[in-house]
Amino acid sequence: MHRFGPAVFISLAVLATTPAVASNPETVATLSKDQSGAIDSPLTGRYKGSALILQTHKAFDELTLPSAAAIGEDYDAKRHFGKTVTAQGDVTRSVYVTPPGRSTLEVVKNYRDTLIAKGFAPVFECAAATCGPSFRKQKYAWDNEATQVEGTNLDHARQALVEAVFDAGKDIRYSLLKKGATYVALFGALNASGGFGDTSAALNDRVSVLVEVVEPKAMELNIVVLNSSAIGQSLAADGAVNIYGLYFDTDKATLFPSSTPQLAEIAKYLKANPTVQIFVVGHTDMQGGFDHNVTLAEARAKAIAAVLSQSYDIPAARLTAKGVGPLAPAASNQSEAGRAKNRRVQLVLR
Repeated sequence: MHRFGPAVFISLAVLATTPAVASNPETVATLSKDQSGAIDSPLTGRYKGSALILQTHKAFDELTLPSAAAIGEDYDAKRHFGKTVTAQGDVTRSVYVTPPGRSTLEVVKNYRDTLIAKGFAPVFECAAATCGPSFRKQKYAWDNEATQVEGTNLDHARQALVEAVFDAGKDIRYSLLKKGATYVALFGALNASGGFGDTSAALNDRVSVLVEVVEPKAMELNIVVLNSSAIGQSLAADGAVNIYGLYFDTDKATLFPSSTPQLAEIAKYLKANPTVQIFVVGHTDMQGGFDHNVTLAEARAKAIAAVLSQSYDIPAARLTAKGVGPLAPAASNQSEAGRAKNRRVQLVLR
């Protein structure tokens, strides 16, 4: 008795004669050219023969980096990293692609050893299974724009690489290193197949490396302080007003001294309107755990209410502090510009 029926033999024959997807010459050429305007970090340099195909740079931004293995499978809606660190400052995210025939170990170890020689120390490192089943999916995914390195004015071939560059990558390796307040994260994977046709074919047997550098830097204070008159007008018209001129230490509820001008304007409005009672509402973006964000948002709202009461003589009974975390976004959380709008304090009439 035959183990397989005729239909199965036909299917196997079809599969055997199906041609492999050919690489797109335009994509192959792109893999040998740096993105226009992209430059190597002096901390890391680059692996010999690689091309810097994608890069984003922010003079001041916030980046959350895995510092423990991923928990949960790719299909698990509750998948997450066991632990993360969040750093603020000058942020550069760069994607390099090596020539064919290199291993992830060789490439990532070159970057790692360079950093160790410069005084960096490992915070967390993993390889393959020790990274957890959903690490690659959470770190860089074709269907999650927040994880991708998306440049500006990219041509068609380079734009296609934004999603494809880590798709179906295997032999993943990750190193998070720190020196002082500077963090460097290295994430590498060997491209093998992938679901992006000729773009994936061009990437095949090449190692993709995401190099993320966060260097401490003071934020430029470009937010215009909202004066007491503008606060009153917004409250009268909308019953609420967004305040952006209040600054906190990263992941803490400690107000920076640079918040003083905005606090003074809020107090000026409240003193001029002694019957007004308000909610002080803390908002965050979607980065980090939900419960943590809600707790942090409320702690910051309480810190503002306390300063208004203790330093500006606003009766505490007029101020009610609440935190809603990411529940009421002012913009999309898919871009840093949107996340910046969501990190705010709102005054709401009671």
